[in-house]
Amino acid sequence: MKSLTHRAHRAKLLSLAVALCLLLMTGCDTYDNFLSEFFDKSNGKDTAVKIGVFEPLTGSDAQGAKAEIRGIELAHELYPDVLGMPVKLVYGDNQSDVSAAVAAAQSLVDQGVSVVLGSYKSVLTLAASDVFAEARIPAIGITCTNPLITKTNDFYYRVCFVDAFQGNSAAKYITEHLNLESAVAFKKQGDDYAGAMIDEFIDKMVRQTGEPECVTLIEYPEDTKDFAPFFERIHQAGSPAVFFPSEAAVADEVLYQAYEGRYKFLWIGNEKWEDLPSVNINPYRDSALYIDGVAFVAEFDDAARLSAMTDIFIKAYAEKYGEDEKPDDATALGFDAYLLALRGIEDAGTHRNGSLIASKLSSVFEMPAATGSITLNAQGDPIKEVVIERFLKTEPKPVFTAIPTWGQ
Repeated sequence: MKSLTHRAHRAKLLSLAVALCLLLMTGCDTYDNFLSEFFDKSNGKDTAVKIGVFEPLTGSDAQGAKAEIRGIELAHELYPDVLGMPVKLVYGDNQSDVSAAVAAAQSLVDQGVSVVLGSYKSVLTLAASDVFAEARIPAIGITCTNPLITKTNDFYYRVCFVDAFQGNSAAKYITEHLNLESAVAFKKQGDDYAGAMIDEFIDKMVRQTGEPECVTLIEYPEDTKDFAPFFERIHQAGSPAVFFPSEAAVADEVLYQAYEGRYKFLWIGNEKWEDLPSVNINPYRDSALYIDGVAFVAEFDDAARLSAMTDIFIKAYAEKYGEDEKPDDATALGFDAYLLALRGIEDAGTHRNGSLIASKLSSVFEMPAATGSITLNAQGDPIKEVVIERFLKTEPKPVFTAIPTWGQ
């Protein structure tokens, strides 16, 4: 009897060895799935797929994070299942604090989440980055734009574009919508935030036009009060198009002075210019006069239907919060981050193998999302359509969509 049992045991081992050989021959993905399904289940069968929500639920950043969380939860209501199992959102409160962020991240790891979403504020995201990388759990940033997040962590991705990508979109707007072959880049001296966007802007303008000198860079000192001399230099550069990435309050003053000086430039700003109507607190200035016609890069506009998922998102949002309330970009991006997490899990065919999920996220191509079709590049950053809006008096309206050109 003992001999028969021993032979049966050897036969099982041989069968397993043959299966392993066949799996190895059919590729890494199949092998990783095999490991996940047969070896990683030693702790018991899961009843739900856990997705971590790594956000400041308390503290000074809690209010800012609400829009991201609202988008995640709306997507979860619409798509509550993956791989035939319910999805459970597991919340990790980083308390708007760098030290607490590390503990919150570790808590999510300990609870066995498959993917992490967040956090609001790049500094909180970076604080926990190593925790997720060491646990080999993929994470998806929502509105955190610091390029270091994806550059320093192979397991971090994002659905928002990095700041520099706005320069690329501004260049396409100028060359493809305004049909101009040259432009001016205007920035404050020493402004690294603007500098990164302008570097991308110049590079894209040169590639679009084939002219190495198509952009004139003009810088002003930080303490500048009177911009008239710089307006003269812009005028002499010979192009009406001016790309000026800056804070909205700074742009408000510059645009007002340009209007008063009767300079008719075609201004285009970064996403922060969305706040232009609200930053003017001077009762003697009518911002409708000097921001009318001004364009800026926008992350999302509910009037711009960029994919079939945009309509699904807007309809679901209206049903939940009412027709009069419009979703902002952070809510749309939170919605997209959840969809991207599901996509990675579905493509991997398992929720138990973080490395495999990460590899599938890296190959996502034109995934329909609320903010457009998302393709992730080798860095983990999205390549997608970007909306350019222009103010009609003080109301922003979408006027152009910058479509990615593959291979550029």
